Amino acid sequence: MRASPAPAKRAARQETSGAAAATCEISSPGTYTYTRFGYCVAGVNVVYILRDTNGKEIGRGTLEVSTSATLQKNATTWDEQITVRMTSARDAVTALTAKFRSSCGTGCTATDDEPWYGGNLVVGQFHTGTVSYSSAPLPGATAEFTTAYRMYVTSPGVALVDPNAGWDNPAKIRCDDAVGGTSPAGCAVPSVMPVVPLKTTAGEPGGAVAAYEWAQRNQQGAWGLRGHPLTRLTSGVGGRTASTCGGFKQEPELVNGDRCGDFPFGETKEGGAPGAQCVRLIPSLGSGEWDTYILNDAHEHNPAAPCVQAHVTPDEKAFADDQLAEGFTDQRVIDRDAFELTISTPDTGPDIRCREDDKPASALSNGDGWFWNTTEPVPLVQQTVKELGAGERPTRALACVGRDTAKGTGTSGDITGWLDARAFRAAHPADSTLSRCHLVARILGGKGSTEITRFNLVPCWHSGLNTGTPSMRTFEFAAQNLIKGPEEAFGSSDALLYEVTPVYKNENSTIPIGVTMSATIQRANGTNEELFPNVYITNTVKNTGQFNLGN
Repeated sequence: MRASPAPAKRAARQETSGAAAATCEISSPGTYTYTRFGYCVAGVNVVYILRDTNGKEIGRGTLEVSTSATLQKNATTWDEQITVRMTSARDAVTALTAKFRSSCGTGCTATDDEPWYGGNLVVGQFHTGTVSYSSAPLPGATAEFTTAYRMYVTSPGVALVDPNAGWDNPAKIRCDDAVGGTSPAGCAVPSVMPVVPLKTTAGEPGGAVAAYEWAQRNQQGAWGLRGHPLTRLTSGVGGRTASTCGGFKQEPELVNGDRCGDFPFGETKEGGAPGAQCVRLIPSLGSGEWDTYILNDAHEHNPAAPCVQAHVTPDEKAFADDQLAEGFTDQRVIDRDAFELTISTPDTGPDIRCREDDKPASALSNGDGWFWNTTEPVPLVQQTVKELGAGERPTRALACVGRDTAKGTGTSGDITGWLDARAFRAAHPADSTLSRCHLVARILGGKGSTEITRFNLVPCWHSGLNTGTPSMRTFEFAAQNLIKGPEEAFGSSDALLYEVTPVYKNENSTIPIGVTMSATIQRANGTNEELFPNVYITNTVKNTGQFNLGN
């Protein structure tokens, strides 16, 4: 809602050759309030003054006018409620008769311009009724106009021509048949910016919605947030979409039926940035809420990048596209209209305060912090050696890291999937050796040399997931440099919540196709700071994107 000042008052004076004259003027212009589909005014005061033949005031009365109207999103007719109340009278004026007329500008017709007929008012009494309007824009066209009002007032028994006062609604109304698609014609207040919502729950295909929300929060463009509106542009949509999705490299092992979700949308003027300049994102649903990860090259994340490419399923892409189209229809967003975009995704609550809360029961101490690994069963611990039977695979590694973090240990043994990795390496001669990758890094206190701690390890390419640029090592060093760096940057009472999650192809997999990583600084004063955003590193050779080890 917003309020606007009313226009300057207009007054008319009517005199007779008899013993008296009367004037009618607006003493208070009232306050107008608008929504996208409605308007109202309150406190328009019209004062009637009666004078004798010498010009001396012999009485006066005050009428207060209020009006309200709700426009129809899917029709071009509407009613406006008009109420006139007599609020004061004195001396020779004890009652007033008020006639009311409405009108509207070009492109609009006042189909019923009188809200009532006749009748006197005394203080405390009121007249109320409706006036009606209609507009008939041609297909693809718009009509903008204002509504106007005039009131004719006299005092019963005074033989004078009715003095009158008039005023205009200061904001325009727009009726259009230009939204497109199957949307019928309708009306709105164009000066009120439309707000288009995108939302998802944990049970809906909301990957694209989640990725677009991440972009709003993490890119400087803040596309669609308040103060950073998008502008609908109906021509050239396909070209802008093709530009932003240019060079899109599908990742079918990571996303079923991988499709490009372009943001800002090709449906907007802000869309169309070259795909080579975009941040690549993969949304992931876990623990009831969506997380979004930067794909592989997060160390080069540029907050000023003009676009994102989201790797999403066809259902996720269609789910967001349908909501955008519905939002245009619901808010009557036509070509060249600016609009805000509100995005909501499920939030299961704040992250734990790792230095304040008790560590998980199965967590292992790590200097002044801890680390914790979780597992889940798999039918075969080594798919290539079935006689070894069922086993467990790592599912999550979480660590609370402080300045006094102890050094971790090395690796050993046939961890889950290790024999499968060796078989893949034999069948696919690649320019890299195999490694057992720590999920919680050794330099951050992670261990992997005992039966218990081996679930902190997954098979990986040494030059690829383990080391290189980009790799897990890129972000492990960022964490190490923080906790071992100057105390001004990371104090003894601060903590780093560090998380790594293996991503598997299916429920039988023994080797991940990649890992997600994130790290959040938890300050002693209760605030959080992101050390690096959610990132995704693929289990491929070097930076070639080839020979994904995941099974």
